[in-house]
Amino acid sequence: MEKGTLNKNNLKKIKKIGIIHYTAPPSETGGVEIAIAAQTEFLSNRGYQVHLIYGTGGGFNRENVIEHGVPLLSPKNPEIVEIQKDVLRNKSETEEFLDVKNQIKIQLKQILENLDTCIVHNIPSMPFNFAATAAINELTEELDIKFIYWIHDIAILRDEWRDKVNHFPLTCLLYRNKNITYVTVSHFRANQLERLPDAHLFGKIHVIPNGVHVEDYLKMDKITLDLMRKLDISFTDLVILIPVRVTPRKNIELALYVVDELKRLMGDRVVKVLITGHPDHQAITMGMRYMEYLENIIKRRGLEDNVIFCHDIISHDRIKKGERIIKWSIGDAYAISDIVFIPSIEEGFGLPVIEAGAARKMVYCSRIPPFQELIREGIDGFMFDLHESPYNIAYRIYKEVVADVVDSNFNNVMKRYSWETILSRKLLPLL
Repeated sequence: MEKGTLNKNNLKKIKKIGIIHYTAPPSETGGVEIAIAAQTEFLSNRGYQVHLIYGTGGGFNRENVIEHGVPLLSPKNPEIVEIQKDVLRNKSETEEFLDVKNQIKIQLKQILENLDTCIVHNIPSMPFNFAATAAINELTEELDIKFIYWIHDIAILRDEWRDKVNHFPLTCLLYRNKNITYVTVSHFRANQLERLPDAHLFGKIHVIPNGVHVEDYLKMDKITLDLMRKLDISFTDLVILIPVRVTPRKNIELALYVVDELKRLMGDRVVKVLITGHPDHQAITMGMRYMEYLENIIKRRGLEDNVIFCHDIISHDRIKKGERIIKWSIGDAYAISDIVFIPSIEEGFGLPVIEAGAARKMVYCSRIPPFQELIREGIDGFMFDLHESPYNIAYRIYKEVVADVVDSNFNNVMKRYSWETILSRKLLPLL
């Protein structure tokens, strides 16, 4: 399936760039999709012909953007789901795996063989569709184009995968050859790659961080105020935003314990917590679904009136049906919040830290390497150790809630993390 529009005046002159991921914006949203949207908009505005290739999602409808739906790229495709189970159980290629890998390869080859460069997001390093990973790896050997493997996350470094690293299908991940240039979203991720066996085969690893469109986070209009009314939030409330997916590595339980302590410290001032990310319904913690685990904490601590899961009404961009708003943007959520709280155990980059700076909001985050790259502690934001007590973290928020750190973080973001700056300086030289 192919759709899109081209500026036909100079097709022979412009470079053709492919961007591949399991899912694509704007109808699919997440950290990787936000980066893909920024790259697609930036490159198409610069006159590049962008081929957006995905399993599900899309819908750009933009000049110089051609979309290609390849359903077998989606990890949720029923055929892929079964093949994933089989190869992980058997630790070897199955007939079905080889058949689907070849189907993906044929479809992608038809799209890619006339392009100049192909950017592949996360498929080379994540375990969600090994047939797609293997197909793309083989195409890097066969096609005379440049491939950029853009690494946001690295599965083989996670505990649940470490005992499988030396066995198929994990051996498909992080493939290396002379046609592949590796890009990571942080120096932390680059350092992780450089510590792997045979790291010299990666060649030079480029670090290109995520960014923001600052203007998206500096707004408070009637629609934003409608969101406050819908969520029953007052201007006198202390509103804490947790803009992450609901999955164990985001460590949301720590945020709940901190809010419980903060409620007591704040006295009559109401504390509200907005959690905007979608739940990971496959995630298990303490023998139960992670969402159920968090709901139990909320009930035990009496936080039912304080914690709001709002993924069903928050999207990356505003969505309207006719004149009626049906989803507010993440920028609206930042606008109505006072503090951004990110207690993650592991991150590849940490986009919410940058978003907080763009929105001029105070940020509190865990002291982990990706966040330490992004902010200067006590100047652009505040950090806490993961083993620090919830009371101590809450007390720091209580004492510093009016601190003047937000303008410094805003200036930092403006200078270093706007998409225009990042992509002009770092992506264009690679193409």
